Amino acid sequence: MKKIRIVGAGLAGSEAALQFAENGWKVDLYEMRPKLMTPAHQTANFAEIVCSNSFKSELLSSASGLFKKELKIMGCKLLEIAERFRVPAGSALAVDREKFALYVTEKIKNHPNIEIFNKEFYKFDDKLTIIATGPLTSDKLIETLQPLIGKEELYFFDAIAPIVSSESINRKIVYEKARYDKGEADY
Repeated sequence: MKKIRIVGAGLAGSEAALQFAENGWKVDLYEMRPKLMTPAHQTANFAEIVCSNSFKSELLSSASGLFKKELKIMGCKLLEIAERFRVPAGSALAVDREKFALYVTEKIKNHPNIEIFNKEFYKFDDKLTIIATGPLTSDKLIETLQPLIGKEELYFFDAIAPIVSSESINRKIVYEKARYDKGEADY
């Protein structure tokens, strides 16, 4: 049986783990949380969405909508789960972030082809490895990668949007609007 190591259990790492595992590969999934947390994460759940809960428009006239359609055709595992936990967001695909991440975590934890290692990964060998840590990469992993690929090629851009609890909104004065004036006032 073929084997692969995946480092990071965010959206990309979780999708990769499920794709490989469901196609008969043994997966060693390394996720540093909960032992080593990041400033953005609130939980140890896989595929935790740390910024907007929106995966953007589903309209085929938009690049993100067309991309999602292509991903669905190719059997994207996380889009199937996202649709299961969608919340109102006009023409966008938005999810209940907690239910989404919890479901992905349980699906991965219960997959017979996936073994989870909750520890920081930063030492390479000759094993087939996917690094899917994105902008939340640990300092040790960055230090290991820099000599291999150079400082000029190793940078991340990310912005964490504020999360507003619906209970904190004064409904007497809030301005509600539909995104792009389409659908219900979900924004």
